[in-house]
Amino acid sequence: MTGTKPVVAYCRVSTLEQKRRGYGIDIQIRDVKLFAKRQELFIRRFYRDEAESGIVEDRKELKKLLQDCRAGRVGTVIIPSLDRLSRDVRLAENLFHEFEQRGVHVLIADMPTYNGKDRKDVLIRQIREAIAEENRKDIIERLWKGRQERVRRGRPPGGNVPYGYRRKDGQFVVDPAESTAVRLIFELADRELASSMIATVLNAQGFIRRSGRPWTRRQVAAVLGRRALYADGLIRYGDASGCNSEFVLLPRNGG
Repeated sequence: MTGTKPVVAYCRVSTLEQKRRGYGIDIQIRDVKLFAKRQELFIRRFYRDEAESGIVEDRKELKKLLQDCRAGRVGTVIIPSLDRLSRDVRLAENLFHEFEQRGVHVLIADMPTYNGKDRKDVLIRQIREAIAEENRKDIIERLWKGRQERVRRGRPPGGNVPYGYRRKDGQFVVDPAESTAVRLIFELADRELASSMIATVLNAQGFIRRSGRPWTRRQVAAVLGRRALYADGLIRYGDASGCNSEFVLLPRNGG
């Protein structure tokens, strides 16, 4: 079935999946190896995309896989499940079409009897692709609603921690060094200093950004754009908002 060309495998895990226990890369590799062993196949190479969304086309390892397929260096590709290839029906179908055009067989570990030449199997595959896409939309909607509810209760929605705070036990707490820089930024801005000049002052006084790099006009402007958070503890996520006095960094008369 595979001819003389190599058998390879493709696995993917998203950023969200990395944070949760579940279908990680190691588990996918184990499942694919077990499947290959039952099929008496030897996997020559694993293409592994980590922290990559299933709707993104420009994935580093996926691109390498497609390049090798186009160069005729792949005979069969094994995937652990359809949603590892993509959670977007259009993208998944485009990939299956390209594999077919390149003469590359696709095997799916959790669909062990799948035959890409059988119309019924293809229909089942397409139905499962649609389910995977809908599941992704449900997950996003639940996350969105959950984060909005957190914000309404005065809690951070998650994601990146704004400058001036750090994360502790799932909450924001004031970071002493960063909060001092924030107060200085607003003090200088209230004196009508330009952002570029404020950056110069910060760097001269030894303040550094979280990344360890010097302050720039753009980074100062980003802090100034969060006055509502620093002055009033106002948190926003989409059209949801909430207040938490514990997030206030500026004096009440600071603007």
